Amino acid sequence: MMTALRLFVFALASLVAGPLCARDAADTLYFGGDILTMEGTAPRYVEALAVKDGRIAFVGSLSDAERWKGPGTRQVNLVGRTLVPGFVDGHSHFFLHVEGQDWADLSSPPMGSANNFGDIIKALKIKQKELGAAKSEWLIGAGYDEHLLAEKRHPTAADLDKAFPETPVILLHVSGHIFIVNSAGLRAKGISADTPDPSGGVIVRLPNSQEPNGEIQENARFPFLDVVIKKQPLDVSAQKVRKSLAHYSRYGVTTVQEGALQESQLAIARAVAEHGEMSLDFAGLVFQPLAEKLIAEGRTKWGVYENGVKLAGIKITIDGSPQGKTAYLSKPYLTPVPHCDSDCRGVPALTAEEINNLFLLSYKNNVQVYAHCNGDAAVDLMLRGHEYALDQLKEAPYAMDRRTVIVHSQVMRPDQLDAYAKYRIFPSFFTNHTYYWGDVHLANLGEERASFISPMRSAIDKGIRAANHSDYNVTPINQMFIVWSAVNRTTRSGRVLGLQQRVTPYEALQAITINGAYMYFEESDKGSLEPGKLADLVVLDRNPLKVDPMAIKDIRVMETIKAGKSVFTLASP
Repeated sequence: MMTALRLFVFALASLVAGPLCARDAADTLYFGGDILTMEGTAPRYVEALAVKDGRIAFVGSLSDAERWKGPGTRQVNLVGRTLVPGFVDGHSHFFLHVEGQDWADLSSPPMGSANNFGDIIKALKIKQKELGAAKSEWLIGAGYDEHLLAEKRHPTAADLDKAFPETPVILLHVSGHIFIVNSAGLRAKGISADTPDPSGGVIVRLPNSQEPNGEIQENARFPFLDVVIKKQPLDVSAQKVRKSLAHYSRYGVTTVQEGALQESQLAIARAVAEHGEMSLDFAGLVFQPLAEKLIAEGRTKWGVYENGVKLAGIKITIDGSPQGKTAYLSKPYLTPVPHCDSDCRGVPALTAEEINNLFLLSYKNNVQVYAHCNGDAAVDLMLRGHEYALDQLKEAPYAMDRRTVIVHSQVMRPDQLDAYAKYRIFPSFFTNHTYYWGDVHLANLGEERASFISPMRSAIDKGIRAANHSDYNVTPINQMFIVWSAVNRTTRSGRVLGLQQRVTPYEALQAITINGAYMYFEESDKGSLEPGKLADLVVLDRNPLKVDPMAIKDIRVMETIKAGKSVFTLASP
């Protein structure tokens, strides 16, 4: 921290000293706080940072910063606040925030206020009235968690039918991997006792019957995607995109992700970008069917930004969620699983042959793979797919810098981390689970498996880079909470889940800055404060490395800067 005398000298010098050349003058000069560069394995601080033409022009000492000052240079005294690189979204579903603006919030405290089925019905009715929706229009609510509801179970079609006999209704489970659909909704999509379970999906039935009870799992959700991803006029969608960009920027995010990009969403993102309104960088993981189509067409520029939008790679979903008990495990869940009588280990969303072929297709066309794996059996399938593609292409493990990303990497085994290290596979962990469902995982999985969820410490110790994420809308977009969960691994009940997997605050920050940038092949442009990189910056009210670890989640983002332009400023209290 600079002394008051040094700050005074710096300010005085700015009145008499100019840059070596007028053209060298910075647009903005930051000083007066902790400027944490995130460029090495240990924390490094500098006294000043200069921005010119949207990029970092200088980092270093206060005295050397003098040459960057000119008549037009805006000088920002951080007054003790902390400057860090812009946060990189390790995985979320941006368009669920866009679409979700028309959905009822069914989250339980502390995120929302739904404590029972009655609260869910009330929230749905309020949203229906707010939208001015006709009784025949689909009504959607999202974020319910049966573990936090008084009833301690999923709602059913019958529970919804009492309040909505004519209106088709969909409830999205907090995991996103389970839908609850009422009878009107099931009829609208032709789902009945005669409808078979699709491959990789389950239509849960009433006891001793083939009649659906309303719970729709995994691939059985696909008939309802056109309802969830609703087509709207472009101006309406664009307005919602702008609102979602603003929401992400409130939490310091400068690069956002859509983790399962659909064709209509891609069209909206590109339209917004062409109008110059994509205020943050947008990285799309193209959902498998669309990715296969784009690869076959051969015209897509993968991994290249166009007006702030890039298609980062293919998204392959291999299994479901551990809290929803649809993650694919090598050993059974320890608690009852709906619609399963024995050896209940979840289900894979794809066959081994499908996974192998997708890896081969992607690697052959140099398209980066992002594979969703929550369970260890799903990770096994992914590893075999990776090995199959290398074998078919006669490619040595390190011959190509593919940076295959395994999204979530939650219920893992230590031997699988060894395979990650061997193949340089990149995990994007989900440590928020330790808080939101840590107690649930202890019951469902037992101490040993639950404690090894998102094993970031073990990964780092094996030399594996790792990102971290919120998986919005599964958990809120809050990067400081992500850091907090990785550092503390504290459950809702206050128990520490996986003490040995805790990481340092600096390592947790690396996961959402330089490592996040590395995941996208963007480490030369983002993730640390170095000359030449984009001026993607975040001003925090306190330094995460210097506060009590339990207080990290309370740190506020004061300002977010994208390519030198302020995109969010916290209003004064």
